[in-house]
Amino acid sequence: MICEAGYDGEYGVIRLFEDSELKQLTAGGLLFDAPISKRTQCEPPKPSVVSEPEAHDRKTEPARLRLRLVGEVPSSLGSGVLAQLDDDQRAAAQTIDGPLLIVAGPGSGKTRTLSHRIAHLVAERGVAAEACLAITFTRRAAAEMRERLSALLSDRVGQVPIHTFHSLGLAILREHASAAGLHRGFRVAGEAERIALLAETLDLGAPKVERLLRAISREKRTQSWAGAGVGEATAAYSRALATRNWIDFNDLVALSVRALTADPSLVARYRSRWRWISVDEFQDVDEQQYRLLTLLAPPASNLCVIGDPNQAIYGFRGADASCFERFRQDYPAARSVRLARNYRSTGTIVTASTQVIASRPREPIAAMVRDMHERIAIHTAPTERAEAESIVKAIEEMIGGHSFFSIDSGRATRAPGTQRSFADFAVLYRTDAQSAALCEALDRSGIPYKKNSHRPLTDDPAIRALLQELGDGGESTTLLDQLRAAAERLAERGEALDATSAVGRLNALAESCGNDRTRLHDAAALTTDAEFRDARADRVSLLTLHAAKGLEFPVVFIVGLEDGLLPLHWDEADEAAMAEERRLFYVGMTRAKDRLILSHASQRHWRGRLRMFEPSPFLRDIETELVRRQPMQGARSKPQDRQLKLL
Repeated sequence: MICEAGYDGEYGVIRLFEDSELKQLTAGGLLFDAPISKRTQCEPPKPSVVSEPEAHDRKTEPARLRLRLVGEVPSSLGSGVLAQLDDDQRAAAQTIDGPLLIVAGPGSGKTRTLSHRIAHLVAERGVAAEACLAITFTRRAAAEMRERLSALLSDRVGQVPIHTFHSLGLAILREHASAAGLHRGFRVAGEAERIALLAETLDLGAPKVERLLRAISREKRTQSWAGAGVGEATAAYSRALATRNWIDFNDLVALSVRALTADPSLVARYRSRWRWISVDEFQDVDEQQYRLLTLLAPPASNLCVIGDPNQAIYGFRGADASCFERFRQDYPAARSVRLARNYRSTGTIVTASTQVIASRPREPIAAMVRDMHERIAIHTAPTERAEAESIVKAIEEMIGGHSFFSIDSGRATRAPGTQRSFADFAVLYRTDAQSAALCEALDRSGIPYKKNSHRPLTDDPAIRALLQELGDGGESTTLLDQLRAAAERLAERGEALDATSAVGRLNALAESCGNDRTRLHDAAALTTDAEFRDARADRVSLLTLHAAKGLEFPVVFIVGLEDGLLPLHWDEADEAAMAEERRLFYVGMTRAKDRLILSHASQRHWRGRLRMFEPSPFLRDIETELVRRQPMQGARSKPQDRQLKLL
């Protein structure tokens, strides 16, 4: 039996024979009585469901949805690379001339569509692979794009330039440092280095410096004035960077824009090099990234952008969901395609998440492909610790008990047919501070877990120490050998660092850097902790809602659904901030494939003291027919006496 895993936008496939075996067997009538071409073809699957929110007053009642049927599979099959796409995906992938805007909701196959579009250009339309630039936001997303293209283009995938916005900016600056006013050999400073530098320059304490750095970063990303104090700090900070031949992470894009704006011949060179540009997660672009795109791709160019305004959650970083309307104005000839189907989540989850986001929909809502399933659980806990314990209990119940103790104590029963593994579960929260109670409860239970965040990789002291210690081992040694030697020198000096883990993570980056230490430094500066999440490891994932974007799990818990925490606000939140919090909750809900459990606590320690909380107003947007409410009881029922089997 041959099992091929499914992924975002496509179901998995189970086959008994390779294609070549099937042809041999059917050709001689060895497998079936009649040749395969004469057998009756299977009927297409039954159509599935798309939701249409009715006009309603959100203040008086939640959204009611009228449902209509849509086809689950393409009505007219294509051929070649695009044969396995649905109608909407194929319409987007085969539109290759001129600007194109693709609006694609959760689970609709964004990366699948983009990768097939690029493969179609290269394999079937005669476009040079190196002329097809793909841009996304994380190294993880870029790696996924490369993996999918590898299956479609084989050895030619290495010729396709795949970048994040920041790695693209870095590549431009490495090629034309002088055009941006930089000296060769410049280095991207890490987060900790930037904090220390600004603290030294302005003689300020760490908390104030961190706030100031965030303001400087936002000013650079948005090109908007943040006040005289921030402007003066930015100027002093820039001078201090220049004296060390360092640049800021945000300078990667900003300085590239500056270099291209100042030199029209440089712009012409890049436009000639990359004649087809594809941009994933378009809703996340900030002002400087948008400017970079318009420099590389004029209004009549072959620029394809894909994203979802309902998943715009990075306003605090300068992203602006209005970029879709701006794109339509700046590229008036652009065609628009919508990917309508959600292949990921059950109909129940799609319907509920639609009701949450449909209060002010920016774009049409995605459709259902999967059937309605069990209701969404909403749990109420007295405290955050009780909330964490209830999650541990729920995981153990769905696993079927991972220890004899969990079964004997009544925390779990072995349900027949249980197939869950720890990797199937994700616990999502609004702020990293919420993870403490969860980690404590999981540690106590012995459940393996991994906490990931958007923390820069170079924030890890062991990573910084290894990079600083990395020496020249000569042309005959690999970067891995040099990293191991650096770790040994640190150990000999008695520095207490987790060098083993750091060497492993840096070696994963070094695989794509050859023996170039500068490239390794660059890669580490552009990488976050969340990008080292290993989907194959059998561990529960603990993630902030922001870090969970782009991922999917069979079972998702979203904790802390309290007014003041999700939505996060201190006083009266403005309308734009509340809209982004709503989109963040929507992103969290749509990470779930099969089961979604929402929870809130009546009180929790928050901002220095114990506080009482009301449930999140977002919960009221979900119809009662779609949920089951269950208080989290502190006491457990006595387990049924039974003998556990040794074998």
